[in-house]
Amino acid sequence: MCLSSTLILTVILGFLGQYVAFARQDVTTDLFGSENYGTVAAFGDFNSDKQTDIFIIREQSELVIFLADLKAPYFKPKVRLGKDDIPNDMAISSVVPGDFDGDSQMDVLLTASPKGQVTPDTTVFVFWGNNQTLDKTSRVKLNKTFKDQPLVMDFNGDMIPDIFGVVGDSTQVCYLTRREVSWQDALGSVQMRVPHSNAFIDLNKDFTAGKFTAQCSVRRM
Repeated sequence: MCLSSTLILTVILGFLGQYVAFARQDVTTDLFGSENYGTVAAFGDFNSDKQTDIFIIREQSELVIFLADLKAPYFKPKVRLGKDDIPNDMAISSVVPGDFDGDSQMDVLLTASPKGQVTPDTTVFVFWGNNQTLDKTSRVKLNKTFKDQPLVMDFNGDMIPDIFGVVGDSTQVCYLTRREVSWQDALGSVQMRVPHSNAFIDLNKDFTAGKFTAQCSVRRM
């Protein structure tokens, strides 16, 4: 490449680099203000105002729900679940917002594992939605633990999310309709890997979900 071509290329790259630098902006403070720390775990319209809210885990022991606002900071911490709501010996691993009891209010499902434990045993807590907040006095702790992170899905087609996973040596699904905990065997002796990689999709176009696992096996629901 001749000197003139090299010079032209250098000028172009320098101009583009400067443009990209100006195009990128750190808006973290604008969005969260001084509360801009933690791990983003989930999104959902928690207070039904048609704006997306953000669920953030802090130090594996606290959940903070940031509600969207039209004024800066555009996400404000409004709902918290802390050490008084979750056992001190448990570490929060994931958050799933959803209407688990079918009352048209968003609930919050938390998965947690014992701190310092190597095995992936997972405990599930559900906090019920109550007028755009959470009822901390009537949480549900499932009476069975999962071998891995459970999969939240509508297993029986009633438009209410259920909790599916491996319990002991079998796959089971937990229903929470009307806040009543009910367990049912799901897929028999199907072996699921830990950690799992699963999806529920209509593979054969019969309008019924099939289960696709990491072992590439398919079962009709």
